[in-house]
Amino acid sequence: MEEIDSESKFIWRLILAILATPFTFIMMLFGKRALNDLLRPFGLMLEFLFQAKATIIIILLNIIIFTAMLFVNDKIISLFLNYPSDLLSVRIFTIITSGFMHASISHLLFNMLALFIFGRVVEKSFGVNKFLAIYFGALVLSNIISSIIHLFIFNQNIAGVGASGAIYGLIAAAMLIAPFYITYELIIPLPITVVGWLTIATDISDILMQVDDGVGHFAHLAGFFSVVMILYMIEDDKERLRKGLLINAFTLVIGIIAYLWMNDWKIAI
Repeated sequence: MEEIDSESKFIWRLILAILATPFTFIMMLFGKRALNDLLRPFGLMLEFLFQAKATIIIILLNIIIFTAMLFVNDKIISLFLNYPSDLLSVRIFTIITSGFMHASISHLLFNMLALFIFGRVVEKSFGVNKFLAIYFGALVLSNIISSIIHLFIFNQNIAGVGASGAIYGLIAAAMLIAPFYITYELIIPLPITVVGWLTIATDISDILMQVDDGVGHFAHLAGFFSVVMILYMIEDDKERLRKGLLINAFTLVIGIIAYLWMNDWKIAI
């Protein structure tokens, strides 16, 4: 299996390559370096982009399908959207097809960025086959659980689209298997477990506040928590998963304590 670089390794390699560019240019003028050496930073970026092959293929599929949707009749598009009632019909296939459809360009871009970041971590840690099992397993379970909640608790039959449930599954898997992996999704370097809990906190907050933003928060949470079950079925190293679970539980407790302390501090002021 081809090695997939971490974000930190890529950034340091890129910085060193950029710093070496003036020297490389001078050496190229004297015939000691080739043009390829001068273009090394661009080569590193392309290499980083395509290292996680399964991740990038899914991203490209989502982009292609979104582009095709722009030229297709709405009635045809609706055939592939996931309605909660589909769970009880022959249209159950929509629990997968809806995961490759997005409501807007911003919806697509946000999901694909998250897929690229967390997909790389999971594919790097588990390999292609387990990555695909986690991705599609979370996609299917998140849509099933979300459909049950909306259909039988809220009596709603509103269509859902997007890869968010699957992506939240990747977030959970990355948190469990590589909690101290440093990601730059929020610009500043943070452990992936911190980024994951911040993301989940947003969904829980919106659900408790009953925010009507059209976002499938229940699908997000279902995708996130379903991965614990999926990982214990497909991963042989159970001890590694238990350690990851303990680390995440510890960071969650610390985060809650910090949140409560900050709120008390604000009230005191």
